[in-house]
Amino acid sequence: QVVIPLSLQRRVEGFVQEHLDRSLLPFDKDGGKTESGSEKAEQVNLDEKQDPLLDESVMEKILQRKSLRMRNFQRSWQESPEGAKMVEFRKSLPAYKEKERLLAAIARNQVIVISGETGCGKTTQLPQFVLESEIESGRGAFCNIICTQPRRISAMAVAERVSTERGENLGESVGYKVRLEGIRGKDTHLLFCTSGILLRRLLSDRNLNGVSHVFVDEIHERGMNEDFLLIVLKDLLSRRRDLRLILMSATLNAELFSSYFGGAPTIHIPGFTHPVRAHFLEDILERTGYKMTASNQLDDYGQDKVWKTQRQLLPRKRKNQITTLVEDALQNSNFETYGSRTRDSLANWNPDCIGFNLIEAVLCHICRKERAGAVLVFMTGWDDISSLKDQLKAHPLLGDPNRVLLLACHGSMATSEQRLIFDKAPPNVRKVVLATNMAEASITINDIVFVMDCGKAKETTYDALNNTPCLLPS
Repeated sequence: QVVIPLSLQRRVEGFVQEHLDRSLLPFDKDGGKTESGSEKAEQVNLDEKQDPLLDESVMEKILQRKSLRMRNFQRSWQESPEGAKMVEFRKSLPAYKEKERLLAAIARNQVIVISGETGCGKTTQLPQFVLESEIESGRGAFCNIICTQPRRISAMAVAERVSTERGENLGESVGYKVRLEGIRGKDTHLLFCTSGILLRRLLSDRNLNGVSHVFVDEIHERGMNEDFLLIVLKDLLSRRRDLRLILMSATLNAELFSSYFGGAPTIHIPGFTHPVRAHFLEDILERTGYKMTASNQLDDYGQDKVWKTQRQLLPRKRKNQITTLVEDALQNSNFETYGSRTRDSLANWNPDCIGFNLIEAVLCHICRKERAGAVLVFMTGWDDISSLKDQLKAHPLLGDPNRVLLLACHGSMATSEQRLIFDKAPPNVRKVVLATNMAEASITINDIVFVMDCGKAKETTYDALNNTPCLLPS
């Protein structure tokens, strides 16, 4: 067998495809399109005169040769020192231990639901398992995988990680596509995208022609795009019996999605977590020596003055159920093992407040006394993130760029700014990331050692005053 350079092979494939496209267009002797009455006869003549080399068998042979090159590259990478080291790392993930079981289930069933705890490797490994299996069996060029993510940053980060694990540059066999941005090439066979991108493709390609596998990740988030995508894909399955649909969730509510798809089989992957020590509010107050008073706790979560005024006018007649439970627990708790300063702080604690000053004090304690490592702070939204970031910048320690690197992560930020959270901080500089719960979905910040949670989250509720839905912290 003669092996020609890849660049020349691509040119040949381009010329062959161009001739195929031209041969399928019926023309009359004058070069114009034929009339509808004679289209069938002209098409028969064209089929009879068509070059026998330019048929489907030739294209299939081209794809087979491409599949052979993909298999040779994959084997050479896995046998290289860097590739062998990467394979050993992947084998340590819980998802890798279920590889054969997962591939067998995908081959037998059109739909499969996979649940896996955070950190098991399902997002990066499962699409890779399918691609590697197809390449190893000589069908790599015939395989086309789409994996949806709920957020842009997830799609980009996962695509970059998978391409690294395959020893390639982003845009070769692995790429991504998000709104107004994307990196993919002619040889891309595994595409990570947002749910909206796949929905937009379904508008023009109802059957997803050429797609062999569709992965829908983070289905437990139940966004509008994700739910509508599942409806469309369920309708598509009856028309595309060869299409494989794999649903992935980080929670154990897989039975709900399994029943929706007619009792699709479910597989659970156990998780892997590093040893974690949890410090609650009273522990933090005891270790830092911070004292909470009625005046040093910030409230209203960064809402504007109009909302503050409206809230002050409303009678404080109802208490949140969680707030009531917390107050009852505090009354029944025994804090004799803690100092008087901590007990006084707990007596003054307002559960309706986030407490920017407390977060600042904890960050100072970490920077001065704890071991090296980045800090991830979960906030409720962009207003709180920006307000806290401005406050920290004014601090003599936390605002010193030579000692602390302050970063933010929010869905409304530019892609280039979001990617900064994955970069390592310079030597002797501690990275602090202020983020919403989007940092929990399918992305991994490798150097995180400390995690702070403000204990609040924004949820959609009904504003009776304005008769509109709104997002409020709870």
